[in-house]
Amino acid sequence: MISLNEVFTSLYGAYRLARLDAGGLKFFDITDQGFWRSFFAAVLVAPLYLILLLIRHSNFPDPIPLFRFIALEAIAYVIAWVAFPLLMASLTRLLERDEFYIRYIVAYNWAAVLQNLLYIPIAILAAAGVLSIAVSNTLGLIALALIVVYTWFVTRTALEVAAGMAAGIVGLDFMLNVLINVFAEAAIK
Repeated sequence: MISLNEVFTSLYGAYRLARLDAGGLKFFDITDQGFWRSFFAAVLVAPLYLILLLIRHSNFPDPIPLFRFIALEAIAYVIAWVAFPLLMASLTRLLERDEFYIRYIVAYNWAAVLQNLLYIPIAILAAAGVLSIAVSNTLGLIALALIVVYTWFVTRTALEVAAGMAAGIVGLDFMLNVLINVFAEAAIK
């Protein structure tokens, strides 16, 4: 079980990385146990994501049953949290960076909490109709740009790879998430 102290310490490390401070890495538990506990980040993000899903469901002109919608989105959510770490297990070995794999995934998972705290509120306000399409698109693009830079920094720092390699890994992560979302949306319709 994860302690409250580890959650706060890890989130502080993620915050330091968001400020482009490589020293944030020292706040993560990079043991095998810390690796598994870092997936608790998905639990922290889940309530906010659930609010977004409920608003999205209420906006469907022809809503599918709520249970089916939540079940499909929950499956996609779990796949999204697991697919990239699984892919990176092989890729870090191929890149000869496997000694940094655990550190990277731990930092990546905790950084995802801050990324979602930035992006999901914008998505909620847009889905609820509080923001105009132009404003929500602008804020969404700004948030996406910040998230890409943040993820790039986490990748470059935690894996100790060149800038271009980090960019490629971030691009791979982005494409994997798009693919998961496409399949989830297709299953919902």
